[in-house]
Amino acid sequence: MTGPGGRPDEPRTWFVDPLTGKPLETEDEQTGPLPVVQDAVPPRRRLRLRPALGVLGLVVVLVVGTTATYQARTATPPSSAQDLVLPDPEVPTRIEPVIAGWQPVRSDDHPLVFDVPPDWKIEEPDVAVGYETPAGDLVTLQGVARYHRDFCPGSALSSRAMAGFTTIDEGEVGGIAQAAEETTLRWAEAAYGADGGRSPKTEIGKAGPVRMLEGDTTATAVTTTVVPAADGPCPAPSVAITAIALPLRALPGSGRYHVLLVLADQEIPDAVARDIVLKMGESIRRE
Repeated sequence: MTGPGGRPDEPRTWFVDPLTGKPLETEDEQTGPLPVVQDAVPPRRRLRLRPALGVLGLVVVLVVGTTATYQARTATPPSSAQDLVLPDPEVPTRIEPVIAGWQPVRSDDHPLVFDVPPDWKIEEPDVAVGYETPAGDLVTLQGVARYHRDFCPGSALSSRAMAGFTTIDEGEVGGIAQAAEETTLRWAEAAYGADGGRSPKTEIGKAGPVRMLEGDTTATAVTTTVVPAADGPCPAPSVAITAIALPLRALPGSGRYHVLLVLADQEIPDAVARDIVLKMGESIRRE
């Protein structure tokens, strides 16, 4: 067969709209502007698997940031710089520590702040750190600070202690003391359980009150001592997991207990002492 002018038919190149899948007109046939195609919005969370602390388990670092969508515009650009009005950048509110010489830690996902000593390294407020349990569940901390970070050359993201906020649903436990205890056990299982899902050796301490600096709120602290498996990189002889659970009235209506969790290697030089951990709990306040 021949085409117009007696020329043999040749394969024709088509330009396809990636949104609709319909062919677009050629440049000669085009009578209107081409549709504007927006870039796909990048994912809100990025997950990376890395070993954490100096012990067993895989840590998941989730960078939770706000994504911006940019749209192409066909309007004529302004003729001068005075015609272009840009919004004022948001200036974050400065948060002061309540413990002299310490530094405040805040989270984008919790309306709470706590203080840590000056030699701790603070993660960005939009970073969450967590472990996957043997059952496949994920436990996470937000508003994270670390002590002696990157001390272990065999681990990509190690530290001798880590602190941050987590939660546990009200309906899963029978009260604030059980909320604190159950939180420590879940983290012991996820962070320090041996290969094959074997539970680590644990010893649960007694629940005790922690008077918070804000108002007359009293939190409840439980410390569980864990003996981690010895086959991880740079293991400690034991780890103290302390959960400081806030009463439900501290954040009414959420249906969850908010918990400051501190995991600290023990029986090592410069181990984080219990009084330092409780002092962190006393500094908890609303942002």
